[in-house]
Amino acid sequence: MSQEHSDSSLPPRFDVVIGGGGLAGQALARLLRRELPEASVCVIERQRRPLPVAAHKVGESSVELSSHFFSVVLGLDEYLRSKHYLKNGLRFFPGGGHTHALEDRTEIGPPERAKVPSFQLDRGRLEQDLRDMNEEAGVTLIEGYVVKDVELDEGDGDHLVRFEAHGGGDPRTVRAGWFVDATGRRGLLRGKLGLTRPSGHLAHAAWWRVPGRVDVADLVPAEATAWHQRDPEHIRWYSTVHFMGPGYWLWYIPLAAGDDGQDHTSIGIVVHDELHPFDTVRTRERALAWVEKHEPRCFAQIKDLPMVDFLTLKHYSHATARMFSPQRWSLIGDAGAFHDPFYSPGSDFIALAASFTLEILKARLRGGDVAEVAERFDRLYLQFFDTTCELYRKAAPVYGSPRVLPAKVYWDDFVYWSFVCQYFFRGVFKLPADQHERFELLGREFAALQFRAQKLLSEWARRVDNTPRPVNVVLPVIPSLLASLYLDLTRDMSPDETYAYMRDKLAQAGEILGELALRALAEVGPEQRDELARAVDLPSWPQRPPADRIASEAEVGGKRRRSLPPIVRDMERTLGRVPGEHDAAALASLVARAYARPEQAAG
Repeated sequence: MSQEHSDSSLPPRFDVVIGGGGLAGQALARLLRRELPEASVCVIERQRRPLPVAAHKVGESSVELSSHFFSVVLGLDEYLRSKHYLKNGLRFFPGGGHTHALEDRTEIGPPERAKVPSFQLDRGRLEQDLRDMNEEAGVTLIEGYVVKDVELDEGDGDHLVRFEAHGGGDPRTVRAGWFVDATGRRGLLRGKLGLTRPSGHLAHAAWWRVPGRVDVADLVPAEATAWHQRDPEHIRWYSTVHFMGPGYWLWYIPLAAGDDGQDHTSIGIVVHDELHPFDTVRTRERALAWVEKHEPRCFAQIKDLPMVDFLTLKHYSHATARMFSPQRWSLIGDAGAFHDPFYSPGSDFIALAASFTLEILKARLRGGDVAEVAERFDRLYLQFFDTTCELYRKAAPVYGSPRVLPAKVYWDDFVYWSFVCQYFFRGVFKLPADQHERFELLGREFAALQFRAQKLLSEWARRVDNTPRPVNVVLPVIPSLLASLYLDLTRDMSPDETYAYMRDKLAQAGEILGELALRALAEVGPEQRDELARAVDLPSWPQRPPADRIASEAEVGGKRRRSLPPIVRDMERTLGRVPGEHDAAALASLVARAYARPEQAAG
C-alpha cells in the first residue's frame, strides 16, 4: 500500500498495529508476514521515506543470534551480504590509551573471518529497504504519523490506536486486535502503564558518524611489523573495535558505502557513571576532549574528521516490569528494556521480542492459551534481560584490565554460544510449556553461574596488576573447545539432543568458573586472597577447581599440560598458565584456604 492514506482508504481495523517503524517494528512486521500471513499488519511511523544512509541510530553491530534472525529467520542473508559488511567479530584493546601505544596494549579478538556470519549494519539503508520489502509483502505503512495514545480494551474488544501527523493535526484512529509498542526510548506504553524500572546499570553514551573509513591499523606505525603481521588479510577494521580503559570504551564500526559510493564510520563513547560522569561527554567539544584525554592516539586520527551527526544518551539502560501481556499488547526494542551496547545485544533482544510476540499471536489467531503463553514469554524475556544486564553492571574495572578482560570474554562467549544462541537457533522457545520447562530450569542454573562469574571478574580486576601487556589473545583459539562451541551453532539438533548438549556445557561452565577463581586467587597476591575470597563468598560456591587438576600436576610435575583436564588445557591455550610458579601443593593449599569457612580458615 502507498504511504499516503486518506480516512476512506485506510482499513478501520488490523489484527496487529505496530507503533513505530524503526528496526524493531519493521523486523517484526516482516516476521509476521512470513510466519503468520493471515494476520493484517499496520505500522505507524513518524519519519517518511527516503531515509538517510548512515542514519543517526545506534545499533549497527550485530552478533550471532541477531544475525541468524535477520539472515535466516527473516530470509535476508543474500541482501545483507550484498548491501552491508560482514563483520570480523568483536575486537578489544584494554588497558587505557593515555600512556601506551596501541601496539603495546593487549589485543583480544578472532584470528580469521567468521564461520557463523554477523554483520555491520547501516541502519538507514536497512530500515529503508525493510519498509520497501514489507510494503510489497502487504504490510500497511502509515508514514509521517505519530501514535499519540492507545486506549486499551480490558476485555476482548479491539484497542483504539490514536495517531496524528508528525508536527500536529490530522488526528486519526484505527482499531487493533493486538498493539505492539515499538516507539523506541519514548516507551509509549511503558510510560502510560508505569512499567519503567531501573536496570541497576548506570552508564552514558555519545556517538557520531564521520565520512570514510577510519582504520585501526593506521594507529600503528608500519615498522611495528609483528603487530601488522597478526592481520595479513587486513581485516581488523571490519571488526567492532573497542578501545578500553577503566569504566569506558570507545568504538569504531565501519558502515558500507551506499548508492552514492560514500562509506562511513560510526564512532562512539560509552562511560560508566561511577568513573565518568555524563557531563564529560555531553557535547561534541567535550566528547572530543574526553577522547583526547583517554585515547589520545584515536583523537589524533579523528579530530579533524567532520561529524555528520552527534547524539548523547544519559543513563541509557532501563528495565521494564512487563514485556508481553495477556491483555493483547507487547513491547519490542528500546520501548521495552535496554541494557548496554558492549556486546551488541540490542538486536538479539529485538529478535527475542519479535519471536516471542509471534508465538503469542499464533496462540491468539490459531488457537491456544494466550494468557499462559504471554505470561511464559514475559517471564523468559525478563530473565534473559536481567542475566544479560549483569554482564555490564559490574564491568567498569574489568574494562581497564588487560589481565581480566580476556577471561571475561572467554566466559561470556562460552555462556552465550552454549546456551543463549543454541536456545534461539534450535527454536527451543517454540516448544509446548511442558517440554520447555526443563530448558527454563537449565537457564536458571546458567544464570546462577553468570552472577557468580561477573562478581568474581569485577573483584579480581580491582585487585590485580593491570599494567598493559603487548600480547595477542586469540579468541577463540583454533582448534579449541571454545572454537568447537562456536561451530556447533551450525549443528542441527533435536530438542532432546539440545538439552543434553546444554546440560553438558553447564557442567563445563562450572569447571571454567572454578578455574577462573583459581586464576584470580593465584594472580592477586597473598595479601589480597582472603579479601577476594570474602568479596565473592567463595566458601558458598558449589564448584571449585577439580581435585584431579591438583593431583595430576603432583604426579607428572613438568608434564602437567599433558595431564590436565580438557577445560583447563583449553583455558591455558587462550589465557596462559595459572600465573606464578605454584607447585601442586601450593595450589592445593591456596584453594583449600580460599574455599574454607572463616572458622575453618582461622583454625
